[in-house]
Amino acid sequence: MKNDILKLSYDNNFSHIPSALSMLNYLDRLYYNKFLSKQNHTVIGKPHGAQSYFYIWKKYGLINNYKNISTSLKNNDVDFLDFSIDILGDALGIGSGISHVSDKLVWVNIGDAVLQMGNTLEAIQYIGTKQLKNIFCTVDYNKSQRCGDLLIDIEPVINFCKEYNWDVYRCDGHNNQKIDNTLNQIKFNKPTIIFFDTIKGYGVDFMQNNIKEWHYKKIDEKHYRQIFR
Repeated sequence: MKNDILKLSYDNNFSHIPSALSMLNYLDRLYYNKFLSKQNHTVIGKPHGAQSYFYIWKKYGLINNYKNISTSLKNNDVDFLDFSIDILGDALGIGSGISHVSDKLVWVNIGDAVLQMGNTLEAIQYIGTKQLKNIFCTVDYNKSQRCGDLLIDIEPVINFCKEYNWDVYRCDGHNNQKIDNTLNQIKFNKPTIIFFDTIKGYGVDFMQNNIKEWHYKKIDEKHYRQIFR
């Protein structure tokens, strides 16, 4: 899958490749295990690195082609996407609104940087207090953002979720067995959140070792040859 994402990014001149590689594996397991489908609501608060969404959706038959593919997911890119937003922190609140008017599962995928934002923390409080049991949030916990490391330590947010009566899980986002085992434990008796420990640029050494440089950088011919030599 990694090579497919790299080739897709190179062929389409896409950036945000480390973000795509960071969440690729756990996205794959969510759809492989039929945890997610076209039938659930989908709210994306991590729109960059969208080549991974498109790749997984095509792999599992949710889309037929890459007609609207881009490096940043937009609301009208696919017909089953409820909302995608690039403003830090709004996605979980939007998901809570949807959960009030639908009994379907509301999946919200976010990056860890939004857990530094007050509006996300307020959404966690609200969802926990109201016990919106159809909320399912996944966090790409790669501990970095465009300026490098996260500005604020978000480890306390994990306990914050527990204090507001969420079911909280944490696992290696690059280990299929651990992801599958975690998914098998979920009952949806409460709002549910999984913190996937991931590595930005996973599987590509020169990206992993220079995250700040590669946040926006695109693969040129030199690096493409280096990858596929």
